[in-house]
Amino acid sequence: MTEPELTLVAHELLADFCAACFEKLGLSRPDAELTSRSLVWASLRGTDSHGVVLAKEYAERIRLGSINPHSLYTVVSEGPATALIDAEAGVGQVAGFRAMTKAVEKTSHAGVGIVGVKNSSHFGAAAFYSMMAVEHDMIGFTTTNAPPTMAPWGGKARRLGNNPLSVAVPAGKYPPLVLDMATGASAWGKIFIAQQQGRKIPLTWALDKNGQPTDDPNVAFDGGFIQPIGEYKGYGLSLMLDVLAGVLTGSGFSIHIPAWNDKDQPQQCGHLMAAIRISCFMPVETFRARIDELIRLMKDCPIAPGSDRVLVPGEIEFETEEQRRARGIPIHSAVKQDLVKLGEELGVAPPF
Repeated sequence: MTEPELTLVAHELLADFCAACFEKLGLSRPDAELTSRSLVWASLRGTDSHGVVLAKEYAERIRLGSINPHSLYTVVSEGPATALIDAEAGVGQVAGFRAMTKAVEKTSHAGVGIVGVKNSSHFGAAAFYSMMAVEHDMIGFTTTNAPPTMAPWGGKARRLGNNPLSVAVPAGKYPPLVLDMATGASAWGKIFIAQQQGRKIPLTWALDKNGQPTDDPNVAFDGGFIQPIGEYKGYGLSLMLDVLAGVLTGSGFSIHIPAWNDKDQPQQCGHLMAAIRISCFMPVETFRARIDELIRLMKDCPIAPGSDRVLVPGEIEFETEEQRRARGIPIHSAVKQDLVKLGEELGVAPPF
């Protein structure tokens, strides 16, 4: 039974609404549809922190000039297996899509394609791009950096973003393996949603400005930090992803990426996309069968007390997507209010 504060909305209606809003804000129709598709795709898969809740955020940034809706996403350097794109403060989704598309194209010459993006913006869910490679019988890898919200292990000042990575792998009879994880104990967007809904957060998610665990999302936002996963291991992983996405691409890194609430400043994020052509190593069907065996070995593992099954990366998201495509995407009242207001401001009828 649907909770009272939730409204179920068909994903097609949400996609049309968000695309119309982005087009009103100056994006071309194809770029508006792509950006909308990315957000709705994340909401479909239950990654609500990177879903339609961000439509208002992106709209504010476009209006303030920190996101350039007219960027040309220029290729500034290129080699047989590599390329670098300057997003020119453009929409992260458009930059990410173009980068992975080019990475996939590069594999026809070199078996692997690696494309960096500099001067970009928040690009939504990382798996949206890694899964593009799966459609071409490839393994996809994606990472990006983000505004600093995490302290280095042993410190108490923001120096690193909650930098994510995603790896997507095609399977045979099973859905693809899709890992999409940040290096913090929680996505910042999940803390934002808890703040919107007036809920507490687990004590393992964030630290206050003095480096002490907090269950109050407001305290976390007020100078606090996200806790790294695995303590010093999460810190080290986040640092190396900042090297790949920020330092290597010539984009912003560490404190050179403006804080999330500095909405009038270009974010200067960097992304890195990679695609690996499986057929360069073995026949694709052989690989798929081997991945199926690997998944089966995980699923057939004896169940530990307190668990009802063994999951593999991406399994919950595929199940959630199937349910939400059939029933609709649950939209919380606070997000619904924001979307209705955005529609009123832009002259776009909301899907509620």
